[in-house]
Amino acid sequence: MNTNKKSELSFLLNADIAARNARDRAIIESVPDAGAFHFVRRLLSNPTLRPLMELELNGCTSLVGALLLSSQEYVRTTRFRGRSARFRAREFEALEMTSLGSAALMSEIEGLEKNRWLGEFQTAVEGYVCIDHGAGICMSRPLFETALEIPDPEVLERVVFLNNGMRQIAEMYRKEEFIDAECRRDHSIWWSENGKSRKGVEVVDLGRQLAVLDQ
Repeated sequence: MNTNKKSELSFLLNADIAARNARDRAIIESVPDAGAFHFVRRLLSNPTLRPLMELELNGCTSLVGALLLSSQEYVRTTRFRGRSARFRAREFEALEMTSLGSAALMSEIEGLEKNRWLGEFQTAVEGYVCIDHGAGICMSRPLFETALEIPDPEVLERVVFLNNGMRQIAEMYRKEEFIDAECRRDHSIWWSENGKSRKGVEVVDLGRQLAVLDQ
């Protein structure tokens, strides 16, 4: 391999190592027990577990997570027509978990229902609504219909089709149209089992956060 090729690869490897180290440091800060730390890392090493939990608990996962789940036939897409005044009769695509997906999730948590750190992991997943890694998000129908009804532009501007990653809602929203977190929390009873008692309802845009850090 020539020197230039090694140089091209090194920054990617360095980025992967830095990301993993940063993730482990963040876990250690909240999970100081060594056994619990390794348990949480094991959960994260399963590439489909977190997306499955996100879909189950938050009604949403990233496009990357949705593609992973789709490749294992853990999810399928469904079509529905909007019922809100602004989006009435428009057709949208939602994501739903299949029986295979439900079985895969159950196999991971079965017997651990009373495990403290599994509970902490699930609570951490409920600490946000969705994380957009830069390619968009895919949503369950309950969350999607709630976001259409409010409406919730911060969520809607990120939702994409699973097969091609194209935005489902191309409208541009004015800043004053964006709702606050409390409004989203008030409506969470329609898409979250824990409703208003959820730990968080934030929408996280990693690409935008990095752009802010670079300024």
